[in-house]
Amino acid sequence: MSCLASCCAASTCGLCSTVASGISRKSARLAYCGLFGLSLIVSWILREVGAPLLEKLPWIKSSTQTKTWYQEQAVLRVSLGNFLFFAILALIMIGVKDQNDRRDSWHHGGWTAKMVIWILLVILMFFLPNVVITVYEILSKFGAGMFLLVQVIILLDFTHSWNDAWVEKDEQKWYIALLAVSIGCYLVAFAFSGILFIWFNPSGHDCGLNVFFIVMTMVLAFSFGVIALHPA
Repeated sequence: MSCLASCCAASTCGLCSTVASGISRKSARLAYCGLFGLSLIVSWILREVGAPLLEKLPWIKSSTQTKTWYQEQAVLRVSLGNFLFFAILALIMIGVKDQNDRRDSWHHGGWTAKMVIWILLVILMFFLPNVVITVYEILSKFGAGMFLLVQVIILLDFTHSWNDAWVEKDEQKWYIALLAVSIGCYLVAFAFSGILFIWFNPSGHDCGLNVFFIVMTMVLAFSFGVIALHPA
């Protein structure tokens, strides 16, 4: 059995090394997104199965807390490890303006070391006292809002660049394609809004604030769409 475990561990390490070495400069952005997605999966798994394990850790265990609290602790600790990982990278990259900077290679390469550091950071977060996680929980509520704002700005910049690239072609087929994509995005957005009504407005619960934000988002999206299409 120990031999089998050793073989599995060696195979896993070899696979991670192969994947890490195969990440090129162009795919680095996707790799970061994949790492972020992996953290979400780990958070979900630990939320579902990690509560009994956290109850056994003396520096986390609390007789007055419920299972939900332990689930939140698992998610917050993974989130904190993820935040520290990307925050450290961001600080290292301050001042990098072109690919000639030596630190640019740190951003696009060294994925084996990055994966190891990420795993260690996530594990270390489970050794922190509860008070640290409580402070992080409070700060993360504001940080999450800032994160979403930055993502919206990046998304808007991407859509404007996409729109300009197709409009510059000045051909009817690209205009039709742009119209089709726009309509498709609106349909997906409103369909997802309908799903949000199911997720965040369950029967038997008073979720008026949730409904307000969902409805206002739909109204504003439709209004801005009309304004954008209206001739100047």
